[in-house]
Amino acid sequence: MSNYTLINTGVALQKYLDDLLEAKQIVIALDTEANNHRYAYGQQLCLIQIYDGTSSIIVDPYNIENETLRYFFENRDILKIMYDAPNDISLLVNSKNITIKSILDLRPGVELLKYERKDLHSVIYAELGIELKHKTKFQGYNWLRRPLSEEALEYASNDVIYLPRLKDIILRKIYERQLLDLFILRNIRIQNRDYFNDPKDNYQRVKGYKGLNDECKPRFQQLHAVREKYAKLVNTPSAYIIPNRLLLNIASGRQTLEDIGFPKMLRENLRNSMLRDLRQVIESSVLKDLRGEYQK
Repeated sequence: MSNYTLINTGVALQKYLDDLLEAKQIVIALDTEANNHRYAYGQQLCLIQIYDGTSSIIVDPYNIENETLRYFFENRDILKIMYDAPNDISLLVNSKNITIKSILDLRPGVELLKYERKDLHSVIYAELGIELKHKTKFQGYNWLRRPLSEEALEYASNDVIYLPRLKDIILRKIYERQLLDLFILRNIRIQNRDYFNDPKDNYQRVKGYKGLNDECKPRFQQLHAVREKYAKLVNTPSAYIIPNRLLLNIASGRQTLEDIGFPKMLRENLRNSMLRDLRQVIESSVLKDLRGEYQK
């Protein structure tokens, strides 16, 4: 028998939240699971895990309208205990234009207390003596798939049920070591940070971009834009279409378009169209370089 309740409609999520507020249950533990450019293009919210001190709730957000999700995440009247909240906030801001309000993030406390291992499962083991199983198995799990396995849902629900107990332990240690003010400040900084990432600037976040010279950077930007266009079209992680390192090498002239090995799922007509667009970028860059040499 499942140890959680599954919510997969906006009506059910709204009712659950209203029931919490009516019962004056102002504290919950919260986590999310997502796809981050791994199994599909871009970022997608795949699952929401809640523990309210009594019940474990799994929310499947696929058929829940954004406004209901916003009402839940941005509700200021419920304190949301989280661990390493910036990842979750960034996901929601950039995939759904939703933020999370009234957060207590325990990760800054773990950093201030200088735990040897700072991942959540290690902290749970250190403080509660509970070893959560299957961590490695589900680290790279495809949370986009439906239906999700019972084992995966149980694993996801376990990520939040221990957060309230951790909160009490960490806050007590923080207070005893006179670190409370710094802990509060770090939490305020987390909530005040700007998490919006302009998709037009994603090329600048590619590892190795900053090492390109000034002539190669505009070329890489245009090549990157072509790759993103087709990756989005076929809903495939962009690095699976053309790896970042290969794209950087093409921009810098160390490799050519002939070195691209497109995945089989990319149809021939799309491959040809994409190669044509990439070749136009390369040829226009060469012409600009030649003009520059001529002007010298």
